[in-house]
Amino acid sequence: MPMPAAGCGEIRESLGVYVVGALEPDEEAPIRAHLLRCPACRSERDDLARVVRLLRTALLIRAAAAYRAPIPRPRPAVSAVAPHQHPRRDGRRQEGGQL
Repeated sequence: MPMPAAGCGEIRESLGVYVVGALEPDEEAPIRAHLLRCPACRSERDDLARVVRLLRTALLIRAAAAYRAPIPRPRPAVSAVAPHQHPRRDGRRQEGGQL
């Protein structure tokens, strides 16, 4: 691995955020300029970029698998007595579940 150039510490702290594209354009400019002249930081950026690609791919695979997974069917509401068996107020059974 190439030796880091002067100023690499600050750049390396920001490389992860840079790789995922979470920096503002004015924050990216000094990092891009540094990467043009520093092979060590370019190598680190490339390593981080590979990790990010792997993680994104894994998330896509997991999301696709979840999408294809069977959707559980809703469970019916539980009732101890079927509607047609509810007693009427006068004590007689009703027909068809209506009072």
